[in-house]
Amino acid sequence: MGLRVRISAMAVFSILVAPAARPVTPEAVIDDPAQGAVWDLSPLFRDADAWEKERAAVDAALPHLSRINGTLGSGATALETGLQQISAIRQRLERLNEYANLNVAVDASSDVNQARVQQMATLQSHFDEVTSFLNPEILALGRERIGAFEKADPGLSIYRRPLELILRRAAHTLNPEAEAVVTAAGPLRQQPSAIHDVLLYAEMPWPSLKVDGKMTSLTPAVTRATQFNADREIRRQAFDSVTQTLSHFEGTAGAIAFGYLAGTAFEAKVRHYPSSLALAVADDAMPETTFQVMATEVGTAQPALLRYLKVRQKLLGFTELHVYDLRVPLATLPHRYALDEAETLILKALAPLGEDYVRMLKNGFQNHAMHATSQHGKMPGASTEYEAYGVQPFVFLTFDGSFDSVSTVAHEWGHAINGQLTQAALPFETADIASTFVADTPSLTNEILLSDYMIANAKTRQDRISALDHAIDLLRYSYFGAFVDVEFEMKAHEIADRGEAVTGQTLNEIYCGLYKRFNGIDAGVTAFDASACAGWINRPGLYYDFYFYKYLTAVSAAAYFVDGLEKNDTATRQRYFDLLKAGGSDDPYILLKRAGFDAASPIAYQPMVRRLERLVAQLEAAVAQSIGDVPRANP
Repeated sequence: MGLRVRISAMAVFSILVAPAARPVTPEAVIDDPAQGAVWDLSPLFRDADAWEKERAAVDAALPHLSRINGTLGSGATALETGLQQISAIRQRLERLNEYANLNVAVDASSDVNQARVQQMATLQSHFDEVTSFLNPEILALGRERIGAFEKADPGLSIYRRPLELILRRAAHTLNPEAEAVVTAAGPLRQQPSAIHDVLLYAEMPWPSLKVDGKMTSLTPAVTRATQFNADREIRRQAFDSVTQTLSHFEGTAGAIAFGYLAGTAFEAKVRHYPSSLALAVADDAMPETTFQVMATEVGTAQPALLRYLKVRQKLLGFTELHVYDLRVPLATLPHRYALDEAETLILKALAPLGEDYVRMLKNGFQNHAMHATSQHGKMPGASTEYEAYGVQPFVFLTFDGSFDSVSTVAHEWGHAINGQLTQAALPFETADIASTFVADTPSLTNEILLSDYMIANAKTRQDRISALDHAIDLLRYSYFGAFVDVEFEMKAHEIADRGEAVTGQTLNEIYCGLYKRFNGIDAGVTAFDASACAGWINRPGLYYDFYFYKYLTAVSAAAYFVDGLEKNDTATRQRYFDLLKAGGSDDPYILLKRAGFDAASPIAYQPMVRRLERLVAQLEAAVAQSIGDVPRANP
């Protein structure tokens, strides 16, 4: 019952490199504009010794939970007491987990940090094993008897939602012995994902390239940064050398992926789910038609995406547009931000959310709760952790001074404030914002509000073009780029679910087709670079259990809410904040619908499509007025 790491949209939807937008090594291409912006983890544990003492104490307490086995049906009081004991240990585990995760995030090269994460994986597995009796025992009691207990004991009300989720799984819960075996196999299922990360971030022989006069290792973060470089030759060389390097590991990456896909297919089968997707979204109760509705809306928006690519080609002055040209800023000297400058800008941009929200955010900025400094061993990407109930959220990113990283700060603090609001409103048992269908709505809302603020406050035509391009880029990758990940993941899982082999070549072919369509290659707008078909190796979405499928709904919901917030619609604002305070208290579909967004209806996605079409039209108009005034990137 705790939120796991949240992932920044702009960190995962790059053309080449999914997880990172920030420099993570001393070879970073710019000076660190966030030097000294590190967090203080003492609200979690005073120091490593205190963490180890608590870990040992929890480990020693786990065997006592087995005494609950067989007692839950003896009465309402016994049920409440047993659930309280399990919940208390879970809270302690989540605080331990968060400390371990945050430490390894800032220094993955540390054996101590890696060992701490492994210790927690073992401890979590032990907890899952000793409590594996819980679901079968609740199911044996049945809905009617559980309902009677809840009427007899008001204290059980905080467990109503967790109990309901267990009861729903009746057809998918095994006998206690089998349940313990499947649960114990959980860490094995996660190993392919861990191996993929080791290959990508520790052992991949990344090529080097002279960037801005300095030889630089093209690690994932640096490679992504080169796609924003004004020098086209640097972009091309980085693109070619990295994609060719990835292609050499097609077989290895395919074998790793198959291990993960096969493990998911195995659990889906033994739990009697019709597919891996059904297993992944079982607790969300989202209507099955949702993805088909999304797919239709993606098709509706495709003409606007192609228009955008054409206006980008015109503005850059290229006779042939390549994929490595799709992220370079349309202003040759984009503004670089200091972190405090970025925070001030975000506070202004989020004014439509109200004074209370802005005050909470300002306090968060001042509370040593964000690690934004580049350092050796720091993992790529951006995330927020607030699974430790009653402790401030912690934001993780590497701020590089670009507007993209400003947007990432706004995104991650959307998660953080959401966590604070939820925990203030709900008990631990329902404060978990477990579903991405809901959890990423506030983060994307923040980013869209920031984009609109930049457009509205642009002082020159060049600034306006740059702001419009950023706003389009946000939608292009957080929605349409995510759709590529979703289709890729779904096709791969479908093959594994059928019991067929999944090889690197198979995944290359799937990814290549989607890649061509998304980037306008099939339409003849963008040139095709064959080595890019291995880009799936560098996209982690395959290992996220349909995270991006859920993310698509969150993006569209954000566009819907921004429409009302920017019109100062008080009813929309109230429904929005009710959603942020609702946590995991109900099905995500119900929570969103209650807030005015019906995820199963085509109407819900139209604000997002209209927004894209409007932004592209505004960019076309701005470019038509100023084509001679906007400096071009180096051809």
